[in-house]
Order: sequence, then structure tokens, then C-alpha cells
Amino acid sequence: MVGDRETDVLVIGGGVAGLSAALHLAEAGVNVTLLEAGEVGSGATGQSGGLIAPDFIRHSPAKVEAAFGTQAGGRLVRLVAKSAQLCFDLVARHGIDCDARQDGFWSPAHTEPLVAAQQDYAEQWRERGFDVDFVGPEETGAALGSREYLGALRFIDGGSLNPLAFARGLARVAAGAGAGVFTGCPVSGLVQTAGGWRAVTPRGSVTARRLVLAANGGNPALHPALRDTILPLRVVEFATEPLSAAERAWILPRGGSFTDKKPYVFTARYDGGGGLVSAFARTFLVQGERAVRAEARRRLVRAFEGMATPRISHVWEGTAWVNTSFLPELYDLGGDALAIQACNGRGLAINAGIGREVAQALAAGSRSGLSVTPRRPVPIRMHAGAMVLPRLLMSLARLSN
Repeated sequence: MVGDRETDVLVIGGGVAGLSAALHLAEAGVNVTLLEAGEVGSGATGQSGGLIAPDFIRHSPAKVEAAFGTQAGGRLVRLVAKSAQLCFDLVARHGIDCDARQDGFWSPAHTEPLVAAQQDYAEQWRERGFDVDFVGPEETGAALGSREYLGALRFIDGGSLNPLAFARGLARVAAGAGAGVFTGCPVSGLVQTAGGWRAVTPRGSVTARRLVLAANGGNPALHPALRDTILPLRVVEFATEPLSAAERAWILPRGGSFTDKKPYVFTARYDGGGGLVSAFARTFLVQGERAVRAEARRRLVRAFEGMATPRISHVWEGTAWVNTSFLPELYDLGGDALAIQACNGRGLAINAGIGREVAQALAAGSRSGLSVTPRRPVPIRMHAGAMVLPRLLMSLARLSN
């Protein structure tokens, strides 16, 4: 983009939330422009592990409904439950080549109290009409290839994909539908005007009647009301070289992906080449590339007992931006401006769903269909100190692992 541009809706942020919003706005015939500071998917989206998980981090359907009421809570539950299918439908409908695999997402438990809770959660999901069940230790061990767990929630609609390829595919489709998608356009100034908003970039400016901030961890730098509202959970992602046929026969032999419930969380899925993709949270205890690779090997060997020493082929770092509720948030900034803040380690699927809902609300001129009720942002108390809390908690969890 060079020069000045006018649009109806300006979306800032080229991750899955912003791209989903731009795509669905364009499909609805709305004039939309998306600005991305770097390349499409270069932030948390492209750096993520690629899991498609239609689940809450810490909540059950009943807890969500108790917190927000049966009607509003039910809408949020349905948004999360249907988010995985939305992603795979987008991939299929638009022919996005991103190694998408709808082969299930698992949430395994390692203690008896967690098993009891997971069994109850499975019943709650089923009562609401969703294809979720709980399986015992034998089936969990056979499906995951690990004897670390006593059972697991299984979300049939879940799975995995290549997140960077997914983001690039969404950008291509959004542009093809008529959205203006511009990369390399960091917003250096964002001001509210009499008729809407004006964003200034080194290559020009965009004037819009309505605004959607979808820059995830970059949102606080764009609007002062969003400062001190989120915390960074730094995550080391890594991939192995392709596993042998014998290893693949007992490690996730039916495919699928999983994230366990341990404080020092463990996750795994296959990539398109037959290697494992996994992750661990950054701590104060593992520093330097050699230590990171050693920790990656230790985690794999512990999870998959008897595994030969894994060969780590790639290591990268991402950030899961978290809030204090661990639930997706929409912030009302006034002046026809919304901010999407919905990562919390479940960003890919849920952000795709929220992006679509925001687009539908803007196209219809009504927010009544939103599953997340927009609210004014509330800063986290003692935010400067809280910024180190995720890494401190993960360090304590690492000591006990």
C-alpha cells in the first residue's frame, strides 16, 4: 500500500483473527482493508503449534454458563465447540493447502481428580449435542502412545494444521474476495476522527468508519485502553526429524493431537513429513539453544517411554497471550471500534470463529449475534510485576516435573 486509502472497516493484524474477519467481511460485500506490520501469520498465529482444539483452557460448559447465564454462556460454549469445524470447513471450501488433519484432539488427565472432572466435562459436552467423550487409560495409552495418563477427553472435531500455511491461505482467499490485504505496514499512529479512525503507516494512511484491532500482543501498543490487559506466556516450539515406521506405529498411531492437563504442559502432533511437533513453556531454568534442545529431547523420551533419542530438526519460539479470565474477550473501545483478544493457548480455532462473528456483526450493523459480549477493557493490577508471573509459574512447574 502506498498513499492514502479509504475503507469502511479497517482490520489491524494479519493473524487468524484478523484474516477471518477480513475474509468474512469481504464475502459479505463490505469494503475492508487489513494492515499487517510484518508478513501474514508472522506473529503468534504462524509461531503456534498448529493444534485445532475446540475446548476451553480452564472452564467447563457448565462453568461458563454459570458465569454468564444460560443464554450468553451457551452462545460462548457453542462458539468454542464449533470452532474446529469452522477451520476445517474454511480449508475445504477454499482449497487451502495447510496439511489439515481432522483426526481428533485429546485432553489427557494424569490424576484421579482430573479424571473425575474430565468424565463430568464429557457428559456436559454431550448433553449440549457435541461429539466429545472420555476414554480410559488403556485406550488413551494406545491412542497417544504414552502411559503417562489415566484417561482423556476426546474431541472428535479437533485436529491440527500448519498454522502459517493456513494464515497465508486465508490471506489469499480474503484478497480474492475483495479485501485489501497489505503487509509490511506497521501502524505508527492510530487516531479517532469525527467520522471514524485514521491509521498512519510508513507507506501511507487508511481512513475507516469502523475499526477492528486483531494484533493480539500488539493491541496494547495501538490503543491506550488495551495497555496492561494481557500477559505473555513464552513457548518453545520444536519439531523432530521424521520418526521411524516402528515409532509411528505406537506414537499417535491413528494421528490426532493432544495437550495434557499438567502444569508443565505437554503437547504433540505429527507434521506433514512424519515428524513430531511439540512444545514447552519458557522458564528461568532452561537457557540457551543447547539446553532447549536437551529439554525437548527429555520431554519426548519421558512422554513416550522407550523412544530412541529424538533428533530435533527445528526450534522456534512463540507467545500465547493470556488474560486473567482465560476466556476469549472482545473489547469495546468506543467509536465503532472492537479489539479481539482470544488467544490463551487456544487461539487458532477460537479466533477464526470470533473473526467470523465480528464480521457478521459489522456487516449486519448489530452485535446481538456475538457469542462474546464486548466490554470495556480492564487493566491487570500490578501489571509490570505480573508480566513475569507466567514464566515464574512455569519454572515452578518444571521443578516438579
